[in-house]
Amino acid sequence: MQKNKDILPLQGLLNGIGQVYFTSSVVTSLLLLLAISIESLPLAFLTLFGASCSYGFALYTNKPSQDIDNGMYGLNGALIALFIGNFFDVNAWLILIVALGSLITVPIAKIVFSLKKYRGYTSAFIVTSWSIYMLQLGLDLPFFTPSNTTLHSTAFLAFNDWLSLPSMAITLLKGISQVSFINNELSGLVILATIAFNNIKHALWVVLAVIFSTAFSYLIGVSDELIQQGLYGYNAVLATLALVLYQRIPWPLIILSILLSCFVTLGFHKLQLVPLTAPFILSTWTAVYLSGLLQKRSLA
Repeated sequence: MQKNKDILPLQGLLNGIGQVYFTSSVVTSLLLLLAISIESLPLAFLTLFGASCSYGFALYTNKPSQDIDNGMYGLNGALIALFIGNFFDVNAWLILIVALGSLITVPIAKIVFSLKKYRGYTSAFIVTSWSIYMLQLGLDLPFFTPSNTTLHSTAFLAFNDWLSLPSMAITLLKGISQVSFINNELSGLVILATIAFNNIKHALWVVLAVIFSTAFSYLIGVSDELIQQGLYGYNAVLATLALVLYQRIPWPLIILSILLSCFVTLGFHKLQLVPLTAPFILSTWTAVYLSGLLQKRSLA
């Protein structure tokens, strides 16, 4: 990362968006914003706003740190904005909730980032978003109106007709875009290209993750509708991207985490709970724990 003090704050902010897919560079972050803009330009601005709130508050309340510069605090604010912006029709009240939710993630993130072996990842986002969701269900607040995701821009529809992707390819690409809670294959294609630009090996792993998770989801009886929306692919993608960054995680454990993320997601759906990115964290922690056991066994 460059150390120019004039552009460092901008980098730290944009890195928060790139960290949604475990990339921390200005170029990849801007490309990810482009992918979000394909779904909705206001959603891209809301994502930038959420990342700005959490990143700015982290700078104000904490000493400068690598986690702040790498976007690990801005990540949670970006995800809060993506969650609210995709699930609900955005209005002035929800913009305020995005701001407050982004601020709340900062002290939670400070606690979970103190974990070393079992990294906190998106835990602050999960806790805050579940709290917002339960508040909305409990109080039935009128400004939480479900988002209408059936409308796409004319340009998107024209491109989709021209591209004529096979239905399975669309499912796989939606599994990638759903990391940002976006149900859009074109966004998924741009995101996959962005990951490949950052690291071609990681992009290949992402493709394997969505293939394995999609095939396994059919085997365990997940409904076609949920699979086709990519809802059983995105946690597998996140678990894969997290584990390939570890130096000593063998590839069978990465495959195991992919399959486990599908089981955990199915469990959440059976309980009628919103999984968000919790299956990713649980399956990643399981792989890290098993890797530690294997290493102890080999040393013994």
